[in-house]
Amino acid sequence: MHVFAIAPSLVVMWLLERAAAFRHQHYRQHHVRMSRFTPQVVSFLSASSSSSSPSLNDLPFRNELYGKTLVSIQDVLTAQQQQQQSAQTTNNNHPKVVFVDASWYHRPDPTTNQFRIPSTEYIHGPRLPSARYIDIDSVATTHELFPQDNPKNLPHMFPPPFLFGVAMDAYNIRNEDHVVIYAKRGAVFTPRMWFLFVSMGHDENRVHLMQGSLEDYVVENGESFVEEYSLADSSSSSEAGVEREMYYEEEYKTYFDDGVLNVKRLYNAYAGMTPRYKVSVSQARHICDKEEVLDAINSNLKSMESNINNDDNETIILDTRGSSYAKGHMPSAIHLPYAQLVDPNNSLILKPTSEIKQMFEDRGIDYLNPNKKIILSCGSGVSVCHGYLALKQLGREMSEENTRIYDGSWTEWREYPDLPKVTL
Repeated sequence: MHVFAIAPSLVVMWLLERAAAFRHQHYRQHHVRMSRFTPQVVSFLSASSSSSSPSLNDLPFRNELYGKTLVSIQDVLTAQQQQQQSAQTTNNNHPKVVFVDASWYHRPDPTTNQFRIPSTEYIHGPRLPSARYIDIDSVATTHELFPQDNPKNLPHMFPPPFLFGVAMDAYNIRNEDHVVIYAKRGAVFTPRMWFLFVSMGHDENRVHLMQGSLEDYVVENGESFVEEYSLADSSSSSEAGVEREMYYEEEYKTYFDDGVLNVKRLYNAYAGMTPRYKVSVSQARHICDKEEVLDAINSNLKSMESNINNDDNETIILDTRGSSYAKGHMPSAIHLPYAQLVDPNNSLILKPTSEIKQMFEDRGIDYLNPNKKIILSCGSGVSVCHGYLALKQLGREMSEENTRIYDGSWTEWREYPDLPKVTL
């Protein structure tokens, strides 16, 4: 009796899975046959895609990570196991769990006084399974590729949507995939990678920050759950009895050097084409320029001079730099160092919400008021993402208009003598 009671639901699930498998196989065969020089064909999940393409809401599978911004190491392990089980029993059209190594260092290693090279560390391992290494200095509006958009050669400016889209194609990351961002011990700025995906319109419910380092992951789960072989040595994996299978498709093989994407070569080859990855924004979301910051500062100063008491009209300028804030900052800026937002013993773990809440309240920041505009700035547009993440965790109702990140930050602001500055 019990078997017949559940049989209809099993039949429905089987039919859904077979239909999804057919759609995926049809797309793959169609894409392989078409030349990569026909952008109207390689578009995937875009406005030109056929109506039969699966939408995020139509997919029959949802990972347990869905909706979690901060995820524990155990959450990540569970998601891995869930994905392995799904791959064995169903089809490849389900959203993948994609690991992104976001290791990036702004200071020399205190033990060696040398700068660590995260791409080299990624190549030689260990890595989480099939992890992608994404460099915020390469997937960016660089002066080399976009001199008109970045004439001052500012570092790691947010990329144009097209560049992000073709990079996602090369990394084999789809719109429906769950992206789990992690880093090695000593790195700090994984929120910057998280915000890169958010700013480009990737579903926020599918972008996750692992709390803890890769080393913490190994301690908790063991070395059997990571890749330890070097991507630079073609014999190392076979000698260890491991069959290496890179995550990227054959089409993009020539744009990778030992597993690290050469963004310049990729851009030069695909400029003008339509990415399969659908970037749903015309420019990075929640990003502002120096003109918008200047307007906000002038408006604040005008309100102060006229004694107009209308808090909603004043913009909060939140500066997340460390000690360099004292050397110069914008008028009316409130200082909240990014280092105070993370665990003092583990910079890859955000502090409890209760502690972060107290920091904002101590500074008189009305973070829950959606009518109160907040502009975040830092040294070069990296640590500022800690502030944005903190606001999200506090429950602020984010909108494109009320919460902004100044991309150029102090690195750009200080280059203009006519812009107002405060020095202590």
